[in-house]
This record gives sequence, C-alpha cells and structure tokens, in this order.
Amino acid sequence: MDLENVTNVSDLINKLSQLENKEATKELTRYYANARFKMGTEYFEVYFTDGPNDGGVDFYYNEDNTFFIFQTKYSANPKRVNSSEILDELRKIKNALTNENPNKKAESFINSLKRETGNKNAVLEIIWLTTNIVEQSVRDEIQKDLESWKENNGWILEIDFIAIDKRDLERVIYDVKHGYIPYTGKRTLKLEEGQWIGISSDETGIHSIVCIVNVNDILKWFSSIEEIDKFLQKNVRDFLGETRINKAIQRSYLEAPAWFWYKHNGIIIFADNFFIDKAKNELVLRNPQVVNGGQTLKALFSAFDKHNRIDNSAKILLRIYKLPYDDTTTYKRSIEIISALNSQNKINPSDLKSTDPRQVRLGELFKMVGYTYIRKRSNEVTGNRFTSIKMRDLALRYYVCKRNVPHEGVSGKVEELFEEESKYNEIFDENAINKEMFNDHIIIRYVTCWRIDQIIKNMKKELPKRDRELFNYTKWFVLVDIYNKVMEWKQKKFNFGWRTWIDFLQDPYFESAIREYSRYAFRVGSEIVPLSQEPRSFFKTKEATNRFNKRIGGGKNFEVRMNKVLNWFQRGMDVE
Repeated sequence: MDLENVTNVSDLINKLSQLENKEATKELTRYYANARFKMGTEYFEVYFTDGPNDGGVDFYYNEDNTFFIFQTKYSANPKRVNSSEILDELRKIKNALTNENPNKKAESFINSLKRETGNKNAVLEIIWLTTNIVEQSVRDEIQKDLESWKENNGWILEIDFIAIDKRDLERVIYDVKHGYIPYTGKRTLKLEEGQWIGISSDETGIHSIVCIVNVNDILKWFSSIEEIDKFLQKNVRDFLGETRINKAIQRSYLEAPAWFWYKHNGIIIFADNFFIDKAKNELVLRNPQVVNGGQTLKALFSAFDKHNRIDNSAKILLRIYKLPYDDTTTYKRSIEIISALNSQNKINPSDLKSTDPRQVRLGELFKMVGYTYIRKRSNEVTGNRFTSIKMRDLALRYYVCKRNVPHEGVSGKVEELFEEESKYNEIFDENAINKEMFNDHIIIRYVTCWRIDQIIKNMKKELPKRDRELFNYTKWFVLVDIYNKVMEWKQKKFNFGWRTWIDFLQDPYFESAIREYSRYAFRVGSEIVPLSQEPRSFFKTKEATNRFNKRIGGGKNFEVRMNKVLNWFQRGMDVE
C-alpha cells in the first residue's frame, strides 16, 4: 500500500482500515520507520519481527548507541489508552531483555542491547506507535515505571518511553509533506534557576518556553558542522558562508563572551515536544529543529571547533515552540513566526517559500527526471550546474516564458514573484505540481525552459561583439521565443512519452538546432534598439517585447529545424 501521499491522520487511518488488522499494523510500522529512518521496504523487512513469540518487539533498529524497540497498536476507531494496557505489553519487552528472549529474529539486537546496559551514553527508546490517543499523564506513568525497573536491574543506560499516537502522527505526516526529515532525537540543555519562563495558550494551541542557556551547551550537540544540517530541516535557508554578520558573531563569541548576550537576538527552535526535568535542572527537547539561528550555529561551531571546544561563558536567548499540527494553518503560522523574529540576516519572500510542500514535491519530481532542485538559499551550489536548478532562477525564467514578458526578466524582480500570491500560484500551480507524471506535466515545462536557458547561457562568447554587449538583456527575449516555439512544436509533432522527451532535450542535435537558431534571434534582439534610447531602459519596456515579437516572425523555419532533429533522434532510437 502506498502511504507516501497521505494528507492527514484521518486519511492514513482510512487507508489502513482497508487492510486486515495484522497487515494494517505492519503498514503503519512501515510508514513511521520510513519517516523516522528513511528506510526502504527491503531493510524494513529485516527489522520487522511482529508475530507469535515476538517478546513485545514488533520492530527494532539501532543507530550508534541508540536502540529502538517499536510496539505498534493499530485501531480503526481511535480511543484513549489506559496505562494498564501499555504496561501489559511492556512486561513482554522486560522479560525479553532480562530473562529468555523468545524473539529469535531480534536475538542479535537484544544481545547487543544487553551489552550496553552499563553504558551511560547508551539510550533505549521504547516507541509505542498507535492510532489511539495516549495522554501525557499515561506517558509520565509509563516513564516512571521504566525508571524504577531500570534502577532495580542496576542498569545505567538511559531508557525513554515515547508514544507516537494519533496526534503525533499528524505531526509526522506534516513533516513528511514539508521535507522535514531526518529527526534529531532527544537533546538536553542545562538551565539555571529562575532563568526560564513557560507559556501555553489555549487560543493558539502553541506551547512555548523562553530561557537563557550557555551557547556551548547547544554546540556540544554536534560532532561536526555537517551534523548541524540535520537540525536545519525547518530552516528557510542554508548556511550563507562567512558573511560580515557571521564573522562579527564569531568575534563577539571569542573576544567578548560576556557581551554576547546583549548583541544577539537569540535562537528559535520548533520541537515535537519539550519539558523541564526539575530534578536535573534540564530542558529536554524531542526532535528540535532550528528555524532561526542556523547561521549563528554554523558560524559559532567553526570557532568552537577550531579552538578545541574550550569552555566559553557566552549565553544566548532561546525560544522553543511546540505548534499544533493542522497542515495549512501550521505552515502559515510557522512562517509568520520565522519571518517576524529573524532579523539579523535578511529573509526574502523566496526564503519563506522554500519549505512550501509544493516545493518539496518539486524536489522529488526533479530528482525523478535527473535534476537537483535547490529550494534554499545557500552560499554554494553542489553538483553539475547544468542539472542543478535554483528555485529563484526557475521562477523568473518560467514566469517570463509563460506570460511572454521578457522585459520583466530584464527587470529581474524575482522576489515579487514569491511575495505576490497570484504570481507565485501561477508559476508554481499546486494542482499541476501534485498530479501524477504524464507527458504534459508541469515539471516537463520547467525542465524544457531550464534546458533552453542553459544552452543559450553558454553562447555568449560565440556571438558578434554587438550581440555580446546586449546579451544580458536580449537573452530573455531569445529564451521566451525559443521556449514557446519548442512547446508549440512538441504539441504537434512529438508523440513519445515524457521520459523520451527528457532524453530528447539532452540530445546533441537538439542543442545544435537551438544554438543555430539563437544566433539569428540574438541578432534580431540587437537590431530592435532605437538609436535614441539607452539599451537597458529600452529592454525593460513592453515596447521592446512588441518590437522583438514583430521582427522575429513565425516559427516555420524553426519547425523545419526541429523536424530534422526529430528524424535524427529517431534514427538513434532505432539503432539502439
């Protein structure tokens, strides 16, 4: 059963209800395991052990020193679960861990876990996965029971009971849709008495805490700068590099740590859950994600690591939010929070759209057709620049092609396309993006636009002097003209599927035809500039578009070229 595109928890339960209870339980476990560990079907089958004599272990897994045991309870009619029901199942797990283990499929895992019971750095997470509802009071009671059991057995490793119930599954589905994977697990921070305040609102459903923490206590979460990326899944930007502001943050941290508090706006974290352990004076966070302060953490970690992780007295303001999950509203409110509280490094409208579910979906679609889609602003682009598509670049190019407004491409007002909802929705049509792949899917239009743009981009050095001088203006006119002619020709002449079209775009004969026609189009672009006008000002006007369209003419000659390319391409297909 395909559960990847479930819209909410009701949809998930409805789809699972079509299966027998045993199979529904397995598919629920598979869905969460894939979300939590990015685990495909083949690996899932290795770790799934539900059945007779499973010792309460339906699924197991381990990452480094963390051991996971799943107990899954599917119900088509969600209800509140009492502690006795959970404790009955936990007795099976306790017996498997302390007495004879009946689950032979998990024997190696349980033996490894037993060897780590004296390791204070090891963690056992018992995950109660259910479509029912587990109240906080029940969770607390189960955790208390496990702590007592651990103490009685003389174990030192940490044991946590984690209930993923109906309400938590809503959050999981939301995170999967928005690309907020992987999870970051459990993290703790030391608190000083009186330096925190918690706020809960029935009106908004948001629980939050504001506190003061030592900067180094956060930096100690990470073993490398690359590991920080796992905590930035909900951040709207990637690291922008050694900017002026980031360098100033490093200097303040190293040279005047006592003043750091006064100079920094703080860090904002969204968490699945959090609580204060008053006995240990610790703030405990589940799956923390940094939504404001990612630049700070990466800048500070470089200094922290370079100076051998020495103690530092710098303190920072920390805000943690636990948001309710109802998809559309949650996304909107989270973006509002990020935008309102992030002021040290400017946030653009395009940054705020980088975590839109439709952008996440585009990333998957582009990957399917062999391209990398870069949603977030970053200081660098990795991979082949011809097949790496930046969201902002694509938006402007597709917009001018779709609307036939190359003069707006010259103006280059990219952020308006993300700020004005009507323009954003026109470029990134949600319904079109969410359709299954077919020959005229919008992703095919995006790729076609991008491929033509990249061919044109590489022609500048080959053009005559006058055409080179005006290239940055005329390239928009040439792009729009060729894109529209190609799409019109495709509609009439190309009778193969979308995969073949992607191959056709990469064909050397296609590139050669585009380059040949482009030389003519660039010459037309250079010739339409009135002698009395400054080129840049002229090319920003609608008059420039009208003049170009009038001079460039119809597409008969272009169609002849494309027909020849198709014949050559088909011959190559026949040979193969």
